[in-house]
Amino acid sequence: MDADRLRHAVMNKLKDTFGWKVYGKNRQGLTEPCFIVLLLNAEHGRIQGRRYGQNHYFNVHYFSATNEDFISVASHLLDVLEWVEIDGMKFRGSGMNFEVIDDVLHFFVDYNYHVMRAKDPGIKMNQMKQEGRLK
Repeated sequence: MDADRLRHAVMNKLKDTFGWKVYGKNRQGLTEPCFIVLLLNAEHGRIQGRRYGQNHYFNVHYFSATNEDFISVASHLLDVLEWVEIDGMKFRGSGMNFEVIDDVLHFFVDYNYHVMRAKDPGIKMNQMKQEGRLK
């Protein structure tokens, strides 16, 4: 699992739910209402053995011609972005909060999950030859 696939899952969920344009990397010519999905930060750390934790922090910007629907869109985003699905696996959003800055709704959501790395094949033992002699 990589951050780009998770970002695209969030973008697809927004587009399927609201039907508005969702921007990622290319933001030229914004048509309102629309969303921009930004990955703010990603963390990766070892928990124990082959088990690792990954945390992805997203900021979803919502632009609207009228600033009256920010609260209703934000409350709807709380439900919509709680779960996203990638290849049949569901990821739960946490730490959701929002604020309005300069007439733009900023909705923050974190996706944290564990991954299990493949076990290294390691070095296999060679066969041992043993000889014995009697006196």
